[in-house]
Amino acid sequence: MSAARDASSQGQVAPLGVAVVGTGLAGRMHVNGLRLLPDARVVGAAGSSAEKAAAFARHMGLPRAYRDLDELMEDRAVAVVHVCTPPHTHVALAQHLAAAGKHLLVDKPIARNLTEADVIIDACARSGVLLCGLFQHRYIPQAVAVKRAIQAGTLGDLYLADCYVKWWRDDAYYAGSNWRARHATEGGGALINQAIHSLDLLQWLCGPVLEVSGRVATVAHTIETEDVGVASLLLAGGRGNGSRPALGVIEGTTAAYPGFPERLELHGTRGSVVLDEGRRRLEWYLRGQSPQVDEAGAPQGNASDPAAVSPEAHAAAFADFLTAVRSGGRPAVDGHEARRALEVVEAVYRSSAAGGVPVRLPLEARPL
Repeated sequence: MSAARDASSQGQVAPLGVAVVGTGLAGRMHVNGLRLLPDARVVGAAGSSAEKAAAFARHMGLPRAYRDLDELMEDRAVAVVHVCTPPHTHVALAQHLAAAGKHLLVDKPIARNLTEADVIIDACARSGVLLCGLFQHRYIPQAVAVKRAIQAGTLGDLYLADCYVKWWRDDAYYAGSNWRARHATEGGGALINQAIHSLDLLQWLCGPVLEVSGRVATVAHTIETEDVGVASLLLAGGRGNGSRPALGVIEGTTAAYPGFPERLELHGTRGSVVLDEGRRRLEWYLRGQSPQVDEAGAPQGNASDPAAVSPEAHAAAFADFLTAVRSGGRPAVDGHEARRALEVVEAVYRSSAAGGVPVRLPLEARPL
């Protein structure tokens, strides 16, 4: 029985024990976000080696470093595990951890492709544990406000929805990694790593995505995968009925020097809204009303610096998952929701490989 089940059976309300697997930048972000939550306790960390785990635990001030995954799985104090490792490791980790009764939060992308994502989803379902994917941009207050406005019809019928992620990563960013921008370890490049957060917001707000036509290229870095990708989309328009599809555009790159804040632009029959995620700025342009601007939260600098991310949105996503664990409910971004953005990315890759031909969604997962 897992620690979460033990606590539930005894009616305890003590903080849930959380372990982090992964000792890189993502692991640090997760620990910092978890520390903002009174109902979470970071128990320890595991890494690709005992030495890395020990160094990470010392640096982050964690009480325990696990020698290996087996030791973590045996720790009854751990109810939830955050998987913060490269994408190619997610399937094996999820299968082992789910079988040990640990609830899982997996950083983006949930997997390298849809087939792996389905393996992870099925493994958690069979073991009766909850699965959450991390798309923390959905929890930004401005994004929540846009979602409510679309549902209320404030913008009218959406007809155009654009997503721009024009970031910069220097050569050292790729040279210092043994897994980034490699097909075998990451599954892709700028779209699956950097642009996927804004892409997820676009499909969450205006989707589902019905059709994709895309192209990818490598223009500024010596890497296997793309550092620029573009796609045109057909979207259901945010109401899910598909009666009047909206047109959309995705532009994602790590080759736009010096790096620009990511943003979404949505246009409907009653007005427009610009969501500047990087600056945490929301601009409303509604017919018959004066323009309005809402700014809340610390601006992000990760357009050029991967580490320049404040932990508040992470913490909000983690809090939602912990609530689901305690209640036995469903997190807002469960495995199926986390799969949606990956499906759009994979559709772009398939379209590009076929010369830009349109690809209809939903996609059929391909055999491994």
